[in-house]
Amino acid sequence: MLEQLGKYRIDSVLGKGAMGTVYKAYDPNIARTVALKTIRKELFGDSQHAELVSRFKNEAQAAGRLMHPNIVGVYDYGEDEGSAYIAMEFVEGTPLNTLLAAPTPRDLSHSLGWMRQLLSALEYAHSKGVVHRDIKPANLLITAEGKVKVTDFGVARLDSSTLTQTGSMIGTPSYMSPEQFCGDVIDGRSDVFSAGIVLYQLLTGERPFSGSATMVMQQILNQTPVAPSSLNLALDPALDSVIVRALAKRPAARYSSAQAFLDDLEALPGTTTGTWINAEIDDDRTVLMRPNPPLSSGVNHLPSATVAMTQAVETLTPWKLAVMPELESLLSHQIGPLARFLVRKSLNGADDFDAICAALLPHIPSERGREQFTRASQSLFLRLNPPTAVEPVSEPTAVELPATVNSVTEAMPDPIDPALSHMAEKRLAVLIGPIARIVVSRALRATSLRQPFLQQLAEHIESEAQRLAFLNSFEPLP
Repeated sequence: MLEQLGKYRIDSVLGKGAMGTVYKAYDPNIARTVALKTIRKELFGDSQHAELVSRFKNEAQAAGRLMHPNIVGVYDYGEDEGSAYIAMEFVEGTPLNTLLAAPTPRDLSHSLGWMRQLLSALEYAHSKGVVHRDIKPANLLITAEGKVKVTDFGVARLDSSTLTQTGSMIGTPSYMSPEQFCGDVIDGRSDVFSAGIVLYQLLTGERPFSGSATMVMQQILNQTPVAPSSLNLALDPALDSVIVRALAKRPAARYSSAQAFLDDLEALPGTTTGTWINAEIDDDRTVLMRPNPPLSSGVNHLPSATVAMTQAVETLTPWKLAVMPELESLLSHQIGPLARFLVRKSLNGADDFDAICAALLPHIPSERGREQFTRASQSLFLRLNPPTAVEPVSEPTAVELPATVNSVTEAMPDPIDPALSHMAEKRLAVLIGPIARIVVSRALRATSLRQPFLQQLAEHIESEAQRLAFLNSFEPLP
């Protein structure tokens, strides 16, 4: 590793890219820690070298004119020992792409706060004649205090894997505007398009355009992405039209500025409180989204929404309450925490198990995921065999048991009494949850003998120690 670059002492490597390396360094003249971004000259032929270094320098000068609290500052430019470098503000933060690694929606209040800061930074930069050209989560640093710092203004484009030999197309495919793909002249509206993609990903956990570079290009040029509110049902559909305009194919149909984009976001109902969530299901956002560092625009919890969600669950029939946790678990493996809300919505809207699963399938993005969920849900159905009618499952009694079972009960000692089944259900529920009701019901239908009944219940307990403890708890006292 280098020990010195110009006047800067190299302390560590912060990251490496195709075009160079970013170092943590120290400026001894003013006792300041900086980030040094370098370009490796040996990577380019003589014909490209002068042009690339010239662009690097020009962009450093442009970014150096930007002084904004949400933009990483640029301090210095230099060349030394085969490298051109830019000295930038050192920021202790986490790149947004790291926070978006899990494909789940982010907390709405945080998304709103981050977008306000991003669009404010873009509006300022555009007013100074600087277009970023590569807005993406990797270029947005989030500090521990929830502050956004936009990095690599006009510089990160040199790190792009889509940099052509002539340098005519610069950007990151999944976040590029249509005019970037076409090689047209771009302005601030290109950054607006990229910011719209970032917002879409924050709200849904998915990028609106994905796949190979060729597939992404075709999608960006020709396809309208799925409405965010169809992927995250907690969103107010009014937000869809704002994102549609931000992602308009023609720049003339897009927001004319970052400020216009921000103005429409601020005008949405509820944004003054820092949320974009539908008030009817507002309480669910704390379950759907992963926690982040606190921001000044806190989340407001609506007591009425909490009551509404609780009442919706309480009105479910017993068999639906029993299958609910297992369905949530199966779906969460495919789409994350959003599964909780979708399962409850489906349970309230469908009357049989097949219809519930059919309603959940469209929310799984991949074909493989849908196949896995279908197999797992079919296995769940066979294992629990919930009724297909809306009628609640009644607790079986001795009268309800088939005649063959009753005859065995009369002939054999140690039968199952209602007190035993009730106690077994309570103890089993502590170990496996509400599904215990269905497990007990099936066991009662399968046998009327105490020991086989308890053995069947114990089979549903994963831990051997807990299984033995459960069985021992029913041993008669000496």
